[in-house]
Amino acid sequence: MFWADEICDQIRERFADKIAKGEPLLIHDEKTLSGRVHVGSLRGVVIHGILSHILTERGVANRFKFELNDNDPMDGLPIYVDQKTYREHMGKPLFAVPALNKGEENFTTGFGEELKEAVQPLHLPIEWYTLRPLYREGMFNDTIVTALENADKIRHIYLEVSGGEKPDDWYPLNVVCEKCGKIGTTKVTGWDGTNVTYRCMKEYVEWAEGCGHEGSMSPFDGNATLPWKVEWAAKWKVLGVDVEAAGKDHYASGGSREISARISEEIYQYPEPFGFLYEFLNFKGQKMSASKGLGATAKEMADLLPPHLLRFIMIRKEQNQPIDFDPRGKTIPNLFDEYDRCSDHYFKRVDEPFEGYARAFELAQPGTAPEDLWTMRFQALSFVVQMPHLNIEEEAENLKGEKLNPAEKKALLERASYTKKWIEDLAPDQYTFTILKEAPSDLTLDADQKETIIALKEALADPSLPWEGPAIHEAIHAVKEKTGIAPKNLFQPLYILFLGRTSGPQVGWFLSTFERDNVLKRLEECL
Repeated sequence: MFWADEICDQIRERFADKIAKGEPLLIHDEKTLSGRVHVGSLRGVVIHGILSHILTERGVANRFKFELNDNDPMDGLPIYVDQKTYREHMGKPLFAVPALNKGEENFTTGFGEELKEAVQPLHLPIEWYTLRPLYREGMFNDTIVTALENADKIRHIYLEVSGGEKPDDWYPLNVVCEKCGKIGTTKVTGWDGTNVTYRCMKEYVEWAEGCGHEGSMSPFDGNATLPWKVEWAAKWKVLGVDVEAAGKDHYASGGSREISARISEEIYQYPEPFGFLYEFLNFKGQKMSASKGLGATAKEMADLLPPHLLRFIMIRKEQNQPIDFDPRGKTIPNLFDEYDRCSDHYFKRVDEPFEGYARAFELAQPGTAPEDLWTMRFQALSFVVQMPHLNIEEEAENLKGEKLNPAEKKALLERASYTKKWIEDLAPDQYTFTILKEAPSDLTLDADQKETIIALKEALADPSLPWEGPAIHEAIHAVKEKTGIAPKNLFQPLYILFLGRTSGPQVGWFLSTFERDNVLKRLEECL
């Protein structure tokens, strides 16, 4: 069984009573908009969206809400913003930081819209919301009171779970300073049941400087925010969250998930949502970071991969396995090939279809049922898009052996556009092709290779041989079997003759893209 189906079985078992009553389950995920959202964050978006899709597929009512967090303090500056201009805003809540671009409401707006734009083609059943309005509408007021009145118990949970000892005068709340507008630099010093007293401290945190103001204020209706681990638990209660997974860093022993679960159950009397950890999407072996400029953004990746491939890369491995991604390496060619291999299992083009491969292909489809279409493989397509003398549609039909239907033509052109973009911007040398104008002068052949090339030249010169990929392929292999030459000792010289390299597309089809006379002339040149 596919891993996501197994998880949905567990969800249905835990919430059997709620499901029987027809009450919708709430699936939740979130992202703090402190910078451009990197592609690694899409794994959580897609995983939660796929769970929602499967549950709906099984007739289980549910909603998937995704939070765009605009309420956290700015505690780091992305490398791509003007450091001098934005340094003074460190410590302010993100919604209060000026926008980067004209027409945007605040610092987070553009990042949120970019994420929505990247996710939209994936056709996930997602409901977006921002956090700030929930605080302003008073939805967190009760949880703030509960946290303040149980500050000692929360301190104890931190200590018991993580060993993180909070001072006896620590309160689980940060208020927005009435003088400087910062929230990351304030420390609540007292609570009388109605108002809190606080100080905006100059050296409370390393990344921001407070103004020194002391005051008293109501902590309600957006004047304050709960610290992250307490807030996570509060959100579960306020929103009624049933399902929320998280990255493995949150699930570390003594980490945020464990602390929030204790606070949820012991302080807010709300059961911890069903959850599990998922591994990171790693960029060249490193966890992606938007603020450090490490890795592609979600939008850049959405532009680089078609929606079904973007969904596929996020779900093809089990959720607890990392995904290594190198856009300049073999990741993308391998991804296309693996997707095509899974499609073969889904459409039963193989003798023993594997359910896991078929299901991964099925769930990768963005919004529509997949069609059984002939597809040009990535390696062949990556060659054709670089050859101005070749017509993509004609070469595809040569490989298929018959005309493409309208849906196949559309799919071919879409794949070609993404392939061409990757070739132009990111492809390593092994995927870039240039046809040599003449045979390389430094190519040396041993006696067996010369004998085989002579035999091959004679076979390809036979006018009765159709100048088509399959026929050429058979002719080459017949010569290879007859001479007994090792495959690499024949194929490598053929690629070197035309490409100056030892590998390339499927050799029969490759030679068929040239005129017969030109191939024969080139073979003669090497002799």
